[in-house]
Amino acid sequence: MSHNEPWPPLPPDVDTTKLEVEMPELAVSANSTLYRVKGQPSTVYKFRGHPREYQLQKAAGDCAIPVRGRVLGKSTVGTGHVVFFGFLMDLAAPIPKTLSLPQRRDIMHQMIRTIQQLHAKRIVHGDIKLENMLLDSRGKLRLCDFAEGRYLDEDERVWEGNSTWHFESPNRLRRGEGLGHRLPPPIIEGDLYGLGLSIWQLYTGRTPHEDMVIDDLGLKERQRNGQTVNVAEVGDPEARDIIAKLLCRGGARI
Repeated sequence: MSHNEPWPPLPPDVDTTKLEVEMPELAVSANSTLYRVKGQPSTVYKFRGHPREYQLQKAAGDCAIPVRGRVLGKSTVGTGHVVFFGFLMDLAAPIPKTLSLPQRRDIMHQMIRTIQQLHAKRIVHGDIKLENMLLDSRGKLRLCDFAEGRYLDEDERVWEGNSTWHFESPNRLRRGEGLGHRLPPPIIEGDLYGLGLSIWQLYTGRTPHEDMVIDDLGLKERQRNGQTVNVAEVGDPEARDIIAKLLCRGGARI
């Protein structure tokens, strides 16, 4: 972080030593941990969130779960520089698994509008999947987890990230192989492919490529050949048509 960061932090930023969280954790992943903040039932602390993720989520505006400030600490080593520990954001809820057909259609169209609005802001999310789409207190769909995102107008060499293999598009896989198996930065078409898989999961209740959960080589071969989920499993004709078009944008053969 910048050596010019003020200390103690200026609101809405928070000193990590002054922040109290509730246990047990709200959620734990390989890269971060979510906690409820004591005395603030509608606020979540994302520990080990990245500064760039915070910046992208903030820049995404209404497309994202609102961020409320950074959580900072003071290093005890060297010059005592300011350290980024994570950030605060609003609490939001996962999309319910049990929904009526009208509710599913409403969620689907919210998903589509949100991704379109995000791209209009010149931001690519980079990890579009159902679990990264949440509902706020008013039922509005918002995105979270911008750790793999990027600004469309920035130099691609700035990006350093990963992907969720089961939601990676055939085109991205092929592009990476053309770069010597280096994962290429995310682009709009990849977000649209992930959106197609997310809508498929919304309707079927199943994780895409769940039969390949421990077969990475088999999954990559499937993607390399342009194979994807069985769109015919979705009974709603409108959703089925939308899913097929989105998957084709990422290089799938329907």
